[in-house]
Amino acid sequence: MNCGVKKFFIYFLLVCFVNSIFAEESLKKYDCAELLRLYLENDIELKKLALEISKSELSLKQEKISQGFDISLSTGNIVFYPGSENSSFSIKPQAQVEIPSAKKFTASVSTDFEYDSSNKRELKDTKISVGLDIISTESELSKISILKKERELIQAKRNLKSQLLLAENEFYTELKILLSSINDIFTYFQTVYTDKLSLEKLKAQGYSESSSTYRIAQMKVSSGEHNIETSLHDLGLDFVIFYSYCNIDIEFDEKRFLNFIPENIPEIALIQFSDYEKEKFKKIESSKWNNNLNTLVRKSEKYFTLGLDAGYTINNSTTKSDTINAGLSSTVGGFGINAGLSFPLNNSNFTPAFTISSSVNPNSFREKSITKKQNNLTEEQEFLEIQNAEQNYETSLISYNQLAKNIDWEKKSIVEHFEVYKKNEEDLLKYFKEGLVSESEYLSARNNRELYEVKILINKLESILYNNNLLNEFVDL
Repeated sequence: MNCGVKKFFIYFLLVCFVNSIFAEESLKKYDCAELLRLYLENDIELKKLALEISKSELSLKQEKISQGFDISLSTGNIVFYPGSENSSFSIKPQAQVEIPSAKKFTASVSTDFEYDSSNKRELKDTKISVGLDIISTESELSKISILKKERELIQAKRNLKSQLLLAENEFYTELKILLSSINDIFTYFQTVYTDKLSLEKLKAQGYSESSSTYRIAQMKVSSGEHNIETSLHDLGLDFVIFYSYCNIDIEFDEKRFLNFIPENIPEIALIQFSDYEKEKFKKIESSKWNNNLNTLVRKSEKYFTLGLDAGYTINNSTTKSDTINAGLSSTVGGFGINAGLSFPLNNSNFTPAFTISSSVNPNSFREKSITKKQNNLTEEQEFLEIQNAEQNYETSLISYNQLAKNIDWEKKSIVEHFEVYKKNEEDLLKYFKEGLVSESEYLSARNNRELYEVKILINKLESILYNNNLLNEFVDL
């Protein structure tokens, strides 16, 4: 090895050693998992969706309250009659219980109470009544309304999970773009090293620096170095922006740009599309749920309804006796009928009173006929949506399986090339120490090894993105 080569080699090792010490002392490397955590913490959309879950939980509780046991108490009007000799007051309290989910069951109690200063106390018109829909839409609609609120809560949780995967993908996609830019820089370095080797050959062949051939070759090297300089400048801006997303301020160092790549990028195994239930495929699950809900809604639309109510009045002020009341209401299409019975007790002078009323609306029959046809068409559309979702599943199955094969094949290919370039670098380093190869040849070999190290990292990111995208195709709630 000649003296010049020895001096350069010693200088080269010294610079590398000093730079490595300086990098460890002054340049902090960030862990990939920590950066991801910070990135997700700054995602406004995740915070908004977390609040939506809380709102949906409250909305569901409110709906269950409104559709469950409901009781109301009222004092009614309290009337005072002040007087110098005789004062009195009256009150009409009332209590009512309603359970919409139990066939709209209702029960109520009310009474009139009077009191005066002469110790008169009287209860009259004390009414006890109950009502029940034997056949109606109320109980079905009550269940449907709760189902909708439960679905809203489930969907809110799914939206949060989906956004979490999307935000994670955004993080890894940004990181992949940075690594791709570094990949391009290594390609520019490789071009420069190749052009330098050509320049060295021209010099060895005796071309003078003033010759056009030499100057053209030298311009190619300069142009390549300018591309590297420009790319490193752009890379620095991109890294500053990337770290700002994680709420971290950095000062980019172009000479040590590799140190800004996060550490411990995870390597994960690819999951398979067929490992997940077909029924859990988002589009299939959603289309079938919509069909099931709409089927319940259509079934709740009764052509025939029937309701009953009954009551007992104690000390009826009108009949001066206790009375029994009963009623029936029914609809058949556009025809409605209401019937009632009022029967006084303990009073032979009164006979039962019967009431009946009816109504008819011809347009209701026609509208119900049209509604039935519309429902049939809507149901056919829902079945088509289910078929379309199942076709999307089959297409996605093929697509994801092929993508997994491509990623796996690329991984094996990159690792094989990396091992070759790593061995080549080791050999050329030895030859460079012995003065058998030029600096450009050794740096070219080292550059190829570093390039494929970055490709390995990119492949890891592609595996993460693949898994997240696949997981986002299915529901787990």
